[in-house]
Amino acid sequence: MTTKPEQIPEAPGGLDETKLCVSCMAPNETEAHFCAECGAPMTSYASTGPFEHIFAEGHVYRQAAERPRRLVVVLGIWVIFGWTTLAAVWMLFSSREGDIPYFITGAFLLPVSLVMIWRTTRSYLTRARVDPERGT
Repeated sequence: MTTKPEQIPEAPGGLDETKLCVSCMAPNETEAHFCAECGAPMTSYASTGPFEHIFAEGHVYRQAAERPRRLVVVLGIWVIFGWTTLAAVWMLFSSREGDIPYFITGAFLLPVSLVMIWRTTRSYLTRARVDPERGT
């Protein structure tokens, strides 16, 4: 049985259509490329546009840091940001008087990489104790 377009009821109260985010199930505008609630990419353009690709990649790192689901994700963050931490320490301690840009770069990268490692590990260990998906 097919429904004719005139038989489809309108949204209650005349509300516009919304699109649900697959990641957090929050309602968004139909034209939105990213979720207004969690920042997840919602369209193919969100991950292929030049600037939008950067935002989509940032969403992947946020998901890994805030809700790591597997140990391999935590180990991957340790590998990626562990090397960044070592490079930042090297920049800080090997810079001489004329190497101010190296010192500033190292001073910026060190806390960023340590925070990413700490947040990811803490989130994984907290989630491992109380896993809502398994009900334990």
